[in-house]
Amino acid sequence: MSAREAWSRSRLSRIAMIAGVLVVLVSAVAVIVPLVQTSTPEFFSRYHLLNRRYVNLGNSAHEGIGCRACHETDALKNGVALIGDYYTSFVKTGSTPQYFTFSPPRNEACLNCHRDDWSSDATRTARIPHPAHQRVSTETRSCVGCHKWTAHFETYLDKHKEMPFSGVCVAYGCHIGTKATEQCFDCHHVLHESADQWKTAHVAVVQRVGQNGCLESCHTVAQCQQCHTTGTVPKFTGLTIEIGMKSIEALHVKADWTKTYHGAEALKSRARCLLCHQSEGECQECHRERPEFHGSTDTWIGRHKNFTKRVDDPRCLECHKAASCTDCHDQFKEMK
Repeated sequence: MSAREAWSRSRLSRIAMIAGVLVVLVSAVAVIVPLVQTSTPEFFSRYHLLNRRYVNLGNSAHEGIGCRACHETDALKNGVALIGDYYTSFVKTGSTPQYFTFSPPRNEACLNCHRDDWSSDATRTARIPHPAHQRVSTETRSCVGCHKWTAHFETYLDKHKEMPFSGVCVAYGCHIGTKATEQCFDCHHVLHESADQWKTAHVAVVQRVGQNGCLESCHTVAQCQQCHTTGTVPKFTGLTIEIGMKSIEALHVKADWTKTYHGAEALKSRARCLLCHQSEGECQECHRERPEFHGSTDTWIGRHKNFTKRVDDPRCLECHKAASCTDCHDQFKEMK
């Protein structure tokens, strides 16, 4: 091999090496830059439907936390999707990202920051309802099931906290307050005497507390737009009131709901209760206390027959196991 050929080959090798390094560098930049840019909430502000959430995030206690810190599910899959959205956004920006999908925050994501909040320390329980959290922690439930307004809708959440609550809210240990029937109508507007009454009243309610409560599980933006642009009231489908809930809502606001009505309604269908009440934990907290009508433990055995003739009475089995009845009744034929 001549010196000229050796020099030529060496030159080609250097060129190939430089080209390889450049390809690696360009590829790295092509991947790293999108991942860095999409790691900040600012990137998503370019999407129409996410801009408001970006603004709300900046005004919340979660300001500065990246979207993927909460909404991450599969790091590799999400990373590839975000790289695609980064480049396609230069050509066209739709209402939402084309490839990346925001998943609900998982409990692990919340506990990365809030694990120390699970404390019995008095200074924390004054702010966080520790007993309620302790019970909820034993149930299969996500943090965002209750903290659904966190980060993006905390403005609404602050107003929501100011409302007096009763029933399920107080039983959960998260809200303390007195029943204010007129504010029940804000969400349970089926209780109004006529649809025309709510048509007039809902404007002030939405202005006062925001629209997020409406959109959470009942209505859609399209339904609001249809009525406000055409004057035609949309047909609401899938609402809980359409499956036998309207009568329960009407009874729920009565002062004697707990004492007079709730037991009978629960016996009709517990599934309907669980449409709003997320678990039976609050039921158990109340039912484990001895009912007033049982009276003295010394006389209850002699008097309990006046309340039921059946050993399988569902009112009894809500608290007692059937074995509690049969253990005694099976011993005496007179009691069968």
